[in-house]
Amino acid sequence: MTSWEYEIRSVRFGEWDLTKQDLNELGVDGWELVKFSGDIDENGMMKAFFKRPLDCLET
Repeated sequence: MTSWEYEIRSVRFGEWDLTKQDLNELGVDGWELVKFSGDIDENGMMKAFFKRPLDCLET
C-alpha cells in the first residue's frame, strides 16, 4: 500500500507560462497536482494541493 505526503503551495495563476513553470518545478520534485483551491488572491496567486509517495525521492 502506498503512503502519501501532501503539500499546499501558492502558484502563480493567470499567466499560463508562469503557472506551468511553477507546476513543472514541483513536478520535478515528484509532486502531483491534486487540485486548485479556486480562489485567486490579490497577488494573482492560487493555492494548489499536491501529493507524492513518501518514498518518491529515496534512492
